[in-house]
Amino acid sequence: MIPPYRISVIIPVHNAELYLKSALQSVQFQSLQPHEIIVINDGSTDGCAEIVKDFGHGVKAVHQDNQGLAAARN
Repeated sequence: MIPPYRISVIIPVHNAELYLKSALQSVQFQSLQPHEIIVINDGSTDGCAEIVKDFGHGVKAVHQDNQGLAAARN
């Protein structure tokens, strides 16, 4: 049975490679699976982009120049 709702998880990141992998794994291990996982890469200069690529097609990436947390959330 398909639930009547869909959950999107949006994770804004800026140079957070130390935490991103465990955050994505935590989302994937939830009993209620999200419809989509979107990582907003807010101009990171570390390995965030590579970590998102390693998760494959299950995680979407949006890259933008560094504009701050509020812009990444919106």
